Amino acid sequence: MKLSFLKKILNIEAPILITGPSGAGKSQLARKIYSRSQIHKEKFLTLHLASIKEDLLESELFGHRKGAFTGAIENKNGYFKEVGTGTLFLDEIGELSLESQKKLLYLLEEKKYTPIGSTIAYQFEGRLIMATNKNLKEMVGSGKFREDLYFRLNIFQLELEEISKNKENLEHQIHKLFANFKIKYNRPILQLSPNVLGLLMAAPWKGNYRELKNCMEFTVAICDKNTVEREDLPNWFLEENTKSEACGEVDFIAHFPTDFNLALECFESWYLKAMFIKFNGKVNETSRILGISKTTLINKAKKYQIDTLSMRAQANHLKVFKIAA
Repeated sequence: MKLSFLKKILNIEAPILITGPSGAGKSQLARKIYSRSQIHKEKFLTLHLASIKEDLLESELFGHRKGAFTGAIENKNGYFKEVGTGTLFLDEIGELSLESQKKLLYLLEEKKYTPIGSTIAYQFEGRLIMATNKNLKEMVGSGKFREDLYFRLNIFQLELEEISKNKENLEHQIHKLFANFKIKYNRPILQLSPNVLGLLMAAPWKGNYRELKNCMEFTVAICDKNTVEREDLPNWFLEENTKSEACGEVDFIAHFPTDFNLALECFESWYLKAMFIKFNGKVNETSRILGISKTTLINKAKKYQIDTLSMRAQANHLKVFKIAA
């Protein structure tokens, strides 16, 4: 997915389709589109279609009128009404029945919907973002998804890949989640060791973003030191992703990006973080030993989001602790 394309469709009124494997971050992307759009102050509602029984789905989407069916004891607004002029995110669009697909197509074409038990068509004023982990084109071929609806949805499509395939994004997500959980668990000086970062970067993350998030939260919550080491990672992660129980070493090169310049940046980021940790975040000392100018080193630290202040604070904390002991 190209960022330039994403920026161009932030404010379009047409429906947006997000595809990709389970856990790849489809719901996060939908909310990102909403939060950066011009209607970010309007409502953002999410409906997980796979979690709703088929006989209740139309009522949830379109609403119903009192007496429309057994149990309809009062009028109810559906999500199409409740969202108003905001954004409605329909997750797992591939779970819709053919009959529901027909009604959704009508809404997309006419911008109108009719509640169950009503003869009045109402105007839909919001915007739709939909997502699925299924191959809709294959579903069309097997007769499980309407071809006309597929072509209507396939205009503005964003396809997410497995998180492990984009190393640059993976590293960004690791540091972002790590920083967020440090705040949540009040661990401001906690750091990732270079070996742990290598393990995280090399993992296949079959559960994608969801699995990565679970791993990072566990690690931050459980680690009782100031630097996360291999033994602080979840057991399920270590069992699936370490090659040697004896040393826990990782073949970094095998998991580097194939793009040469990007691979150099990945190595430079890893190397500088390791050196800053080794020299307790001291910029002058690290600059002198590595033979890099202080200005260059500071710029690179900013580029790779290396928190030298936290490293120095951690080193001072350990020093005071040793003296007190």
